[in-house]
Amino acid sequence: MSYELPAGLWLRTKDVLGELNLSKATLFRRKKEGYFKIGTHFVTTGPTPRANVLWNVEACRKVLSLWEVPEEQG
Repeated sequence: MSYELPAGLWLRTKDVLGELNLSKATLFRRKKEGYFKIGTHFVTTGPTPRANVLWNVEACRKVLSLWEVPEEQG
């Protein structure tokens, strides 16, 4: 079975944090919330929770660019 990753720069978690200007906690919280999809925005190098994660920088930037400023609640 072969699997082709989407084109673009793929970085490890520690390296992508600076590129996306996010903390590790925020990155993984957004992943858990469903903003980032496996195979498009990230892949894991193994089946365990402690496996390395590789992130597609450009695909993640596209998701982040769609965020809007929250409306002021008063």
